[in-house]
Amino acid sequence: MLWIVIFEKGSAMKKLVMPALVVVPLAVGAMWVLTGGKSETAAALPDTVAEGIVEGVRFVAPVDCTDPRACVVQNHVDLKAGPGISDPACGGRTYDEHQGVDFRILDLPTMLKGVPVVAVADGEVMGVRDGEYDGAWLARGREAVGDRDCGNGIALKHDDGFVTQLCHLRRGSVLVKEGDTVTQGQHIASVGMSGRAEFPHVHLSVRKDEARIDPFTGRSISDEATCGGSADSLWAGAIPDHWQPSAGPFIFKSGFTSAPVTLATIERAPADPVKDAPALVFYARAVALQKGDIEKIELSGPEGFEPVGSVGQPLEHDKAQIMRFVGRPTKDGPLPAGEYHGRYQIERNGEPILDISRRYVIE
Repeated sequence: MLWIVIFEKGSAMKKLVMPALVVVPLAVGAMWVLTGGKSETAAALPDTVAEGIVEGVRFVAPVDCTDPRACVVQNHVDLKAGPGISDPACGGRTYDEHQGVDFRILDLPTMLKGVPVVAVADGEVMGVRDGEYDGAWLARGREAVGDRDCGNGIALKHDDGFVTQLCHLRRGSVLVKEGDTVTQGQHIASVGMSGRAEFPHVHLSVRKDEARIDPFTGRSISDEATCGGSADSLWAGAIPDHWQPSAGPFIFKSGFTSAPVTLATIERAPADPVKDAPALVFYARAVALQKGDIEKIELSGPEGFEPVGSVGQPLEHDKAQIMRFVGRPTKDGPLPAGEYHGRYQIERNGEPILDISRRYVIE
């Protein structure tokens, strides 16, 4: 008997099921900058559209996202107004009506340790919300969140007509209040999973003079979806390669455990296997795959353990994230002692573009 399973998600990330941290949200005063049931930023960002490239303030990331093994940009701004999607590279690294940038951290245990969120630029606090429970959306859906899709959030007013909004902050982590002045890089909250959030991340939205803006291109959301070509980034300094909408794929978690896994259990951190475990499983979760990518996964071990593996079919669509695991139950006794090897590969256009190997020793 063997297990070979794939669990995948499209860019919208709207059907992930995972145990929530809590069940019931706490409602507190919702300011106009932090309301809206249509998306995280629908209420904060009016529908008017600005033309051309914007100038002025430059931003830093709201979290430390220098290491692609710990932080990736999961979803970009949907530059196309109305039906249809277009990320800044004219691709599908977004979902319909997504009006900000999602900086995603590794998993729930990482979130619980505390990941600082900082002010992206000097400014004044326009409004805050705190008290919303992390995980409420997954526990009870719209009923739990109501029109507070942003969850716990902070809105900041900057020079040159810019306003930024940070959403999905961890409950109880907000360190500023309305009217406070903040400086770029100042710790103002922590990454969470409040509001309409399906994984721990911070959602950054930008507007300038009432127009919704993509910080990667300086362009506003429009019917023409002006993606690609030359653009004026609003980021301070060079943009890390792994932030780009064309970047990836990334291995965003892999390891060994003793039972079949789901995206939910990977998000929480599966327990390591032991010698008397009922099975041995190798799993990998990847982010930012493209149509046509082919996955390979295999697990091998010492004498007495029969290797197992699989090769997937070419993906039919781009995938925001995807999970695959492979494993075997134990037979008549405990797992053989020794070194086990897991390997996960992604091929694109016939060439390997990602290849990771992991080892685990059972004594």
